[in-house]
Amino acid sequence: MTTQSPPGPRGLPVLGNTHQWARDPCEFREECADEYGRVVNFEIIGWDAYMLTDPADVKRVLEDTDTFPKHDSSTDKLREIVGDGLLTSGGDRWERQREAIQPAFFMSHIKNYAEIMVSRTEDTIEGWRDGATVDLREEMMRTTLEILVEAMFGEDIDLAARGIYDAVEAMQEPLKPQNQPVTFLAPDWAPVPFLRRADRALDHLDAQVYDLLEERRRADTDREDLLAMLLDSDAEMADEQIRDEMLTFLFAGHETTALTLTYVWDLLSRNPEAEARLHEELAEVVDERPTIEDVFEFEYAEAVVEEAMRLYPPAHEIRREPTEDVTFGDYEVPEGSLVVLPTWVLHRDDRFWDDPEEFRPERFLDGEASADRPEYAFFPFGGGPRRCIGQQFAMTEAQLVLATMASEWTLDRDYGDLELSAAVTLQPKGDVPVTTRRR
Repeated sequence: MTTQSPPGPRGLPVLGNTHQWARDPCEFREECADEYGRVVNFEIIGWDAYMLTDPADVKRVLEDTDTFPKHDSSTDKLREIVGDGLLTSGGDRWERQREAIQPAFFMSHIKNYAEIMVSRTEDTIEGWRDGATVDLREEMMRTTLEILVEAMFGEDIDLAARGIYDAVEAMQEPLKPQNQPVTFLAPDWAPVPFLRRADRALDHLDAQVYDLLEERRRADTDREDLLAMLLDSDAEMADEQIRDEMLTFLFAGHETTALTLTYVWDLLSRNPEAEARLHEELAEVVDERPTIEDVFEFEYAEAVVEEAMRLYPPAHEIRREPTEDVTFGDYEVPEGSLVVLPTWVLHRDDRFWDDPEEFRPERFLDGEASADRPEYAFFPFGGGPRRCIGQQFAMTEAQLVLATMASEWTLDRDYGDLELSAAVTLQPKGDVPVTTRRR
């Protein structure tokens, strides 16, 4: 078979297409997909990139982790923070880690976390006042972080006194959209305040995790939090490995759910009919307060969350690096290049979605989502062996937080169109002010 290099947009000397990408990565990828089709070649930040827009090609890449491992250069900065945790490791090491950690995310254990999810959400809305203004993203971030930390360490840990909350926030600051250019381009010696705060926060979290490990080993109690499961794992994980896993979950385990909930509320505020249908389901299913049993009964609430992730996938792209020269149709992709799987583009592709820009949770009801639609037209949690290990946790959490809040409150948007920044995750560019209205 004769192969050829894929088409793509012309770039500038040295910069390639970096300037186009930096201006609006989502729009750039959509334009490339529309103009060039199945495989698109461009250059960003010195990387020779190949974007795939056929769901069959996405499936092949995600399910063949030997030929398409994670893109090393893209994970270097994360590895500096969380070490070789499940998010950044690969090969046999990753397989051992996944096997050891997976039981913590079985539904039998998620049931134990459900009460935490509801209780911490109730703590959040207890502080709301009718007619007050809150920053929606910050409220969701704090709520999901508190849920995660308690699920990891247990409720008897004084997290505020230990400075864990503040340290996690400081550790994430370098990857906020407005800070990323400095984070990735500044030399290590540069006295950048938020980078120095992040370094101190990481040292503090290291000390706290190791202290908690020692305290847990001295305690003679049976526990069911994530730390206990790692300590009791048959894999006999070393302290350094447990540290890496705990920091991985602290760093990445709550943000994507918080962003999903931010987009859920944004979309509901613009679609009152959908919000009314959600309230109808909550009135039918929920008794006094949401429970894990209610999650099994939710249909529309789950569809609302899925439709929000279709329109605004927090993981807006996935990156892989082929270990050999590969072909997709007639196009050749070289070993060591950057393969981009554009979640954002496929989730809004009118080949697979009618009126793709519209918020229609009904797409995910009664099997409509899978009818005549390729498997990887929708992949908010990735796919294949490296599918997000916390998928069930995140979906349960999103529905319980939404149900707890929406049972008592509606949120009115106090901003115009939601401006987005496609950084490591897909985030709002600025604050997301909303007015709280008691139902």
